[in-house]
Amino acid sequence: MPAAPWCAPDGRNVATCRISAPARLAEADICPFDDLAAFLAREYRRHTAHVFVGATGIAVRVLAPLLRHKSQDPPVVVLDPAGRFVISLLSGHWGGGNALARHLAVLLQATPVITTASDQTAEQDRVQAAIAPAALDLLIRDAGLRILDWERLPQAQAALLEGRPLRLWDPCRALPAALPPRFERLPEDWNHEDDARETLPLLAAHWRHLPPSPGLLRLAVPRLYAGLGCRRGIPKDAALAALTELCGAHDLELQAVASLATVTEKADEPALRATAARLRIPLRTFPAGELARCATPNPSEAAGRRFNQPPFSVCEASALLAARADGHSAGLLLPKTAIQSCLTIAVALAVPVTPTPQTA
Repeated sequence: MPAAPWCAPDGRNVATCRISAPARLAEADICPFDDLAAFLAREYRRHTAHVFVGATGIAVRVLAPLLRHKSQDPPVVVLDPAGRFVISLLSGHWGGGNALARHLAVLLQATPVITTASDQTAEQDRVQAAIAPAALDLLIRDAGLRILDWERLPQAQAALLEGRPLRLWDPCRALPAALPPRFERLPEDWNHEDDARETLPLLAAHWRHLPPSPGLLRLAVPRLYAGLGCRRGIPKDAALAALTELCGAHDLELQAVASLATVTEKADEPALRATAARLRIPLRTFPAGELARCATPNPSEAAGRRFNQPPFSVCEASALLAARADGHSAGLLLPKTAIQSCLTIAVALAVPVTPTPQTA
């Protein structure tokens, strides 16, 4: 049976690839390049992952100037020309490079080379039937959370590797209920100001903004959906500035915004597209008729006339529909707020739907 396509961390199955080679070696259907460094500077971030065939040192040298952060860099694996080893070089955990290396190793009957310490520990744990997968960033990523304090991750990861307790404050229940015993769940009413054990690593997950603190690894829970309505041609940075200000005024975590939403006619509005790109989240759109059928507390007669519909609220309805489109139940957390008479924003809070148990 052929191996299934590699699945990227965002859920996409990657079943096809584009082959590139130096121009002197490129045959039909192969993309040629003359300068590898210039080629990668143009192409590196356009693709989900990269596989180098050749020396690891060459890959390191040409990629080094392009790297930003493990949370943003596409994964890279290196295959030796004989096809014996597949080395996970970049973004092994967060980007899925380790999984890609193992996938290619199966296809090529090669040996995957995985050097991340937590993977070695996880393998030992599996062999010994121990209690925990030690790759903390994988646990966080697979739960759909966003790391705010990447510099704190090594400390928390070290606690797991060394068998020390790792405290967790997760009142949203965003992480799996069945966590290894190394995790110590704190009560929902936990207050860090009353906690005398500040030397122990702590994870805190919420959609509200939590102030940074020594030893604290903050995780954003993406359950906020921002609906926006705007006039045509507002300044390109206006929407992001307004959303940032609104979140700050209401103690909401900007990185907990899961998506933006608006009416279909505003899908190409530069300010909205730029905001979605900066936050690395989707911009979802809904037809005016569908928005008009969504009950909201602040319908607008002007919006109804503009789109030939009954009165409705673009921002409130689109925020609610975007959350529901992701399979959540949702309610308005912040109703329509007008910003300088050219922009309106509403924020919906999503509550994951718990599946109903099936009876035999």
